[in-house]
Amino acid sequence: MSRSAPRDPPPGPDTGRGGTSAGGFRPGARTAAASVLLSAAAGAVDLVAVVALGGAFAGIVTGNLVTLAGALATRDPSRLVPVATAVAGFTLGVATCTLVWRRSREPRVAPLVAELVLLGAALGLWTANGPAPVILALVSVALGAQSVVGLKLNSSTTYMTGVLTVAVHGLVAEGARHGRGSALTALRQLGALMVGAVVAALLLGTARWAALAVPTTLVATAVVILRGARTEDVTT
Repeated sequence: MSRSAPRDPPPGPDTGRGGTSAGGFRPGARTAAASVLLSAAAGAVDLVAVVALGGAFAGIVTGNLVTLAGALATRDPSRLVPVATAVAGFTLGVATCTLVWRRSREPRVAPLVAELVLLGAALGLWTANGPAPVILALVSVALGAQSVVGLKLNSSTTYMTGVLTVAVHGLVAEGARHGRGSALTALRQLGALMVGAVVAALLLGTARWAALAVPTTLVATAVVILRGARTEDVTT
């Protein structure tokens, strides 16, 4: 009597590997989506900082240092104080998040939760017409924390000069076929930054309170997305 061929085991539950994850995201899509949201948030925060909080960027240190040098040369305190506040706040955000969460089990989510708290505090002061230097300090620390998360995501959400440099270098050095991925990533991040800034600019003229509510909401959404990624990693 001949043996029958073994049957294939019944299909198990979808674990999210090699296709769409349990949350409806492809592998790596959560990181990409969070990066886009955070880039848009950074664009909105920087726009508000430059236009309404004294003229300093909350998350662009290069521009701030050039402005700081000009303020020192001309001895203009009206330009010096906002820029110094932004640079100090950003540095504090990077240093604090690096020290506190360098051994954390959630090195991406925990700093974003801290950023969310800071943006919430800034939003409260913003809607109450609170002091601009304090609001600027809060959002600068927040974007410093976000920059640390960008290192964990391998995708900068505040430093777009580096993003553009990597993309153009890849296209020129490796050709369109191999460098296309980094170029598309750069366009995605730069586009998100621009959209966030445009939305914030429009809101400043129509619904001022919402100009900081938008980036706060974007960061909150990114937290939810990245927490979902961690949950999938644990359960798969």
